[in-house]
Amino acid sequence: MDVPLLASMAEPERTRVLEACRACHYQRGDVLFRQGDPSDGLHVVERGRLAVRVTTETGDSVTLDVIGPGRVVGELSLVRPGTARTASVVALDEVSTRMLTLDAFQELCREHPAVATTAAALLADTVERLTGQLVEALSVNVDRRVARRIWTLAALHGGPVPGTSLPLTQQEMADLAGAARPTVNQSLKRLEAQGAIALYRGGVRIVDADVLRKRAAMPS
Repeated sequence: MDVPLLASMAEPERTRVLEACRACHYQRGDVLFRQGDPSDGLHVVERGRLAVRVTTETGDSVTLDVIGPGRVVGELSLVRPGTARTASVVALDEVSTRMLTLDAFQELCREHPAVATTAAALLADTVERLTGQLVEALSVNVDRRVARRIWTLAALHGGPVPGTSLPLTQQEMADLAGAARPTVNQSLKRLEAQGAIALYRGGVRIVDADVLRKRAAMPS
């Protein structure tokens, strides 16, 4: 399993981490954990896709991220034990993960101090990624943000190539782009008119990857 979390970790620590993880399997719609639940470990995604969602003060559910194989969710529980989950995580299809519990992590840290360093680096990477998204939301126009979300999410569905479909609602796309649904709807229609994508009920399909890349201002 190719896991960026473990890429910088030498043996035998890498093998010890994987051996300490518990195999978990979920069906579409299953909840791995809910916002407010006690934190008890992280999940390394082996197969499938997960949606990270939060409930706002008004009771709305907002999708913050969609993650796939190799990504990690729940890492905050390892460095701040005892805190409540800050988001809910839901399976979007059949999902397999490796769960590293807090107890197993603490035991690993005692035996292999490099594990703690890797966990800290993972959290720093998460903070850097979220900071980048915040800066993007403040400095990049909505059309480009929507195109970028489609481009990056396509990696979970076969890559940003013609024919790749993203089964995401316009509301989920709006959440991920950090914009209102009516605004994102107009952005999607402009991308469709430019020949980059095709809209269908409950999703988006890539038609011309070159046009989409240019609209997203992604490197060639």
